[in-house]
Amino acid sequence: MSTDHRTGGSWIISAALSWLLLLSMPGVAAWAQEPSGLEIMKKQRDLQRVKDEDETQRMTLINKNGESKQRKVARLTMTNQQDLSKILIRFLAPRDVENTALLTWEAKDGNDDQWYYLPAARKTKRIASSGKKNKFAGTDFAFEDLRPENLAVHTYNLVGSEALGGQDCFVIEALPANEKEASESGYSKRKLWIRSDIYYTVKREFYNKKDQVEKVQTDRNLVNVKGTIWRANEIEMHDVQAGTKTVVVIEARSVEKGLKDSRFTESELEKGGE
Repeated sequence: MSTDHRTGGSWIISAALSWLLLLSMPGVAAWAQEPSGLEIMKKQRDLQRVKDEDETQRMTLINKNGESKQRKVARLTMTNQQDLSKILIRFLAPRDVENTALLTWEAKDGNDDQWYYLPAARKTKRIASSGKKNKFAGTDFAFEDLRPENLAVHTYNLVGSEALGGQDCFVIEALPANEKEASESGYSKRKLWIRSDIYYTVKREFYNKKDQVEKVQTDRNLVNVKGTIWRANEIEMHDVQAGTKTVVVIEARSVEKGLKDSRFTESELEKGGE
């Protein structure tokens, strides 16, 4: 009996020493402490959130024949005390789309409110949950692509790592977390490439219900705008299935200049930015 006891104790000590030796090997300790997909997404949200932001964008819509149309766009964002965002996107030119606008109010449960203003009809339309998969104003962005990333209605799995543009990235698979989100979304899943040094998403793949890549978004020309906050000065959304592209170039940007909550209302939406 005493021999067995000593043998068992020796085995436990040996196993513990082996585990410590394993952890000391290059790369293994980092693997053991690797964050979860959700932890990465939470850290990204914390690092990249701003109180308010104002952008002027040049948008180019490119059809499958290579023909293009130009748009000028204003995009305003603010985050309230509940850490929820409001986003206003308004076309400034050309005249045929001038003042067409989209207002989004983020909700904790994922049931975001979106209102779409069409100046020709002088009418605001509330986007139904079933309509968020539709494209916005002839672009390659769906209404759901223009909402904040809601961590409550998705599950995030870290599926690997990959270098893009010479920078290491976490590769995360985002899946609808419930049947409601799965039925209302136009996507079966998304893949996100998040730079591990600054926690900014540089690439997104959107998969349709047949599990085919439907669209690819690429963020380029990253700049540090303040503290931990990074932004892309060029964003391309490529509809792989349709063969079209929407390219957004940032012409001007200001961060945390004190935008008022009154800018993000339905009545303001219908004023046309006056």
